[in-house]
Amino acid sequence: MLRWCSYCQRFMGESPDYQTLCVTHGICDVCEPRVMEFPEADFKLAATLRDIQHRLHDAGRRYDLAAAERIMKSAAALHINPVDVLIGIIAPLLYQIGEDWRRGVLCVADEHRFTAFCEEVFDRIAKSLKSATPAGIVGAHDPQALLMNAPGNEHTLAIRILTLWLQSQRVSACMIDAAPAQEQLCALITRVRPKWLLISMALAEQCEGVMAISRRLATLPDSIRPRLIVGGYAVKLGMVSAIPGAELMADISLLRDLSPFESAPPPARRS
Repeated sequence: MLRWCSYCQRFMGESPDYQTLCVTHGICDVCEPRVMEFPEADFKLAATLRDIQHRLHDAGRRYDLAAAERIMKSAAALHINPVDVLIGIIAPLLYQIGEDWRRGVLCVADEHRFTAFCEEVFDRIAKSLKSATPAGIVGAHDPQALLMNAPGNEHTLAIRILTLWLQSQRVSACMIDAAPAQEQLCALITRVRPKWLLISMALAEQCEGVMAISRRLATLPDSIRPRLIVGGYAVKLGMVSAIPGAELMADISLLRDLSPFESAPPPARRS
């Protein structure tokens, strides 16, 4: 389930069953103590977001970027943050398309076309926010969070979206475009001193590579060793139950609970 706040239109995260991508509403931790300041919650928001979700899915299947532009404009008119559309609608659609491909519902060409569509939507949103993420190591110079794919996971769009979302949450974050060799990764960690290393694992077969990274991180001094947090499709669907030295996180919104991450204030309530 995809949870959105009915008061501030902000994406709150996911809840089991993670394979169900239905939009539902609730109240976020920022709005809850201020609920008396708001007008009555708009419970029609869930239906509106479902409509945006379905329209973007249809546009992606057709690679209709003009339709995507219209959809994003309608979302902006409702004061829905475009970064929340990325993390709360586009990213889950990527998981859905991957699952459709795995089950044979989509052919490889259709999966590639939809992924290319999502990448173009991301690029347009990121550029509009002046936060485009080119190839290579991108983002903050002194990141709290360093993001990368598991070795063998070549799809970078999910971590590009997550990097942009973390930045919108006032988290100093950067990503590595391609998984480096272990010694290169340790040298980078020693230099930039991130508090967290976030790894996205798409398939269970990539677990061994992540375990190797975890073992190498364990050799670093405590003062510079980051917490290793692993998420992605394989974790979300329960393909992996445990990785020694790592924390598995199916719902990326739980990153807000990791001090010193700070919750960003909600956008202005629409009138």
